[in-house]
Amino acid sequence: MANGDDALAAGMDILTGNEDRRNGWDEDNKTRDYIARRTSIVTPLEKGGTGATTAAGARNALGVPATGDVALRNGLGFVYGVAQLSAHNIGFYRNDGANRTVVRVSSGAGQFDEAIVTEGTLPGLMGDTVKTSGGTITGSLYLPNSSPAIAGYAVAYINNDGRVSRGASSERYKKYISAIDPASLGDIFPDLHRFQMRQGEPGAWKYGWIAERLAENPDTEPFVVYNEQGAPETIDFIALLIAQNAQHHQAMDLMAQRIAALEARHAES
Repeated sequence: MANGDDALAAGMDILTGNEDRRNGWDEDNKTRDYIARRTSIVTPLEKGGTGATTAAGARNALGVPATGDVALRNGLGFVYGVAQLSAHNIGFYRNDGANRTVVRVSSGAGQFDEAIVTEGTLPGLMGDTVKTSGGTITGSLYLPNSSPAIAGYAVAYINNDGRVSRGASSERYKKYISAIDPASLGDIFPDLHRFQMRQGEPGAWKYGWIAERLAENPDTEPFVVYNEQGAPETIDFIALLIAQNAQHHQAMDLMAQRIAALEARHAES
C-alpha cells in the first residue's frame, strides 16, 4: 500500500505531489479538520466504533448492560445474589471449611457471618447441623418444638453406640425365638427405692429401681443395660415390665383354676 491509501479509503483528500508548497498551510489546516471531525462524529460499529457519543448510548449499541445490571455467575453458572438492606450489604456465602451456608453481613461495624437455619440445622446449637443423610451430635440434643405422637408410632431406643432407633418388635429382626414359662424367670421383682437425682431439683424424690441392684441378682441381671465400659447404665424397663406382667397373668390364671376346682368340690358336696 502507498502512503495516503488509508486516508483516501476514509474519505479524505490526498496530495498528488504537484501542489504549490506555498499552500502547505492550507493542507495542514485540512488535516486538522479531519482530526477534529474524527473525534467529534460517531464512529459506527462496523468501523470499530461504539455507535454513540455517550456511555449509555454505547452500551445500548453494543448490547452491554449497565454495571449495576450485570449478573455475575459462579463456576456452576448460578447468578451471584446480593441484597441491600438499610446500610448493610448482605450476601449468601458457602463456608466450605465449616460445612455450612451462611449470610455474610457487611456494615459500618465490620463483617460477620450468620448461619442459615435450614431443615437440617439445630437453631439452639449455634450453627451445628445434622445432615439429612446422617450425622453425629457431640452435645445435648434439644427438641423444644417436637410434635406429639398422635398417629402410628414406635418407641424410640438409644443403642449402645449412641444411635437413636425405633423399637424392633418384628420377628424379622430376631433369631432363636422360643416360648418360655414365665415362672422360669425366677424372682424378677426388684426392691423399690427412693432417691433424688444428683442434678435434679433439691428435695424432689423419685421412685424406681437401681441398675446396680438388679445386676446383683441373676434373675434380674438380664434386664440391665451396660455402658461401653461395662458398668450398669440403665434398665430395659419395657422388657422387665412385660416379664412381670406375664408372671402376674400366670399366677392369676393358676389362682382362677384353683378357685374353680374348689367351687366344683363344694357343689358336689
